[in-house]
Amino acid sequence: MCIRRLIQAILCGALVAGWAFSQSTDHFRRGLLLLKQRQFREALQEFTQAEQEHPSDARTRNFRGIALARLGMTREAAAEYHEAIRLDPRLTEAYRNLGFLEWSLGQPDQAKGIFQEALRVQPDDPLSHYYLGWIELNEGHYVEAFRDLRSSRIPWPRDSGFLLHAATGYVTLKRNRDALRVADEINRLPLNDAESVSLGSLYLSLHQPQKAQALFKRLARQHPNDWWAAFDLARAEYLGGDSGKAARRAASLTAHSNRWEAWTLLGIADAHLGQHEASTRAFRQAARLDPNHEERWLDLTRELMAQSRYAEAVRMAQEGLQHNPASYALRLRLGAAYLNGGRYPEAEKVFRDLIAHNDPTPTATIGLAQVLLRTGRAHEAVSILGQARQRLGDSFLLAYFSGIALDRSGQHRDALHAFEDALRFNAQSAEVHRWLGQIELQSRNATGAIDQFTQALKLDPSNNQARLLLSRAYAMVHDPTAAADVAKNIKSGEPPGTVGDESQDFFLPPWQTPPVNPPKMEKAAAGASQ
Repeated sequence: MCIRRLIQAILCGALVAGWAFSQSTDHFRRGLLLLKQRQFREALQEFTQAEQEHPSDARTRNFRGIALARLGMTREAAAEYHEAIRLDPRLTEAYRNLGFLEWSLGQPDQAKGIFQEALRVQPDDPLSHYYLGWIELNEGHYVEAFRDLRSSRIPWPRDSGFLLHAATGYVTLKRNRDALRVADEINRLPLNDAESVSLGSLYLSLHQPQKAQALFKRLARQHPNDWWAAFDLARAEYLGGDSGKAARRAASLTAHSNRWEAWTLLGIADAHLGQHEASTRAFRQAARLDPNHEERWLDLTRELMAQSRYAEAVRMAQEGLQHNPASYALRLRLGAAYLNGGRYPEAEKVFRDLIAHNDPTPTATIGLAQVLLRTGRAHEAVSILGQARQRLGDSFLLAYFSGIALDRSGQHRDALHAFEDALRFNAQSAEVHRWLGQIELQSRNATGAIDQFTQALKLDPSNNQARLLLSRAYAMVHDPTAAADVAKNIKSGEPPGTVGDESQDFFLPPWQTPPVNPPKMEKAAAGASQ
């Protein structure tokens, strides 16, 4: 039975119950019949007469409220429902109708409290559970939403808006099998363009690129002259793992539509293809077209720093700050570019300025600590990091860099404790285990060092520094065979990236969709009051 028919069945039951309750009142009976026939103005007249005859009849007040609500007289309807509850605090229908009224007026918090009150009166009321579940679904309270929807025992509507919310909830709860089942159900429904884009995005999050691209290809065929459809297909191709196709399609878009979204997508795709010069050109163009958003400059400077072009990254970060003077992220990026380019006095000034303005994150402190460590001021780094740990509370990065600073300043026992603190936040950090092994090695505890380096290599087999130190530890315990076996597996290559680097991933432009149609939730739920 579909949701609308079920609601109608419940409505009929409520009407019969009302009839039985006041079967001697002619006005009440006529009001019920007129309400059923959707003659709301005439029904209101009959219920008004019934109310004058029996002013203490809570059910009459409730049905008069329904007639008023159907005529759009919401304030008067709410007053009737409140009066019905005052007359009979156990009249579930009045709570439910009042809650639905508040929900339809865009007051979900008030509606939620009223439905919860209805369930305290009647814990198994199906529609109160159903409405409450729908509100919780909209609010992203997915555990509670699915619990109430299940308790309602009402079949879910074949409504794309509702089902997209539900599938998103399942993804959030890592119930991907349920999410895919619902996504496939949505795919069998008639969808508008915006819903098709949402479903395609959902399929991509469920690692179903073929299903996603089928949707986006269909949209591109249906809208051959609309740039957003071609852009979304290119975005889907990139997220589906085909950077080459995405780059070609994005390049075609830039030739026909000089928009920052297309240039940014082209830059990201080219970067993943290793075409860094082309990527940099694309990000520069995106920044020219959309200079007042920090994300464009962050993309550009990230790509420049990946190519070790730190002087250019500094200039671009400064130019970005001219357009976005309040950007915290760009100031951090400027400091990082100075730091990585070896311009330590400038980096120090940037990070100290951020700290002086009460930086709410540990990032600027970590940047300053890196400057101090690279310029031989480990004791000062210990002090700066200690102050941050007191001011901001402990975290993995603060503990990690405290350990490095303490070790560099010769405070090996304190360094050991700091790295142990870091492991409390992230037990899977190969770098922390490497540092712990290094401290054990300095203390001539070769057995403890071997354990730490072995754990570091389990977590990160490519950690050449841990492998080299493990070889030394085996040599210390006079095991030349093990030392040689470890040493021969050391490979040349780039050292691991600096922990705490301020660089982020690229900022992928959002899906480009036509205006979203009005939400269907109210439509699907309309007529559910009793």
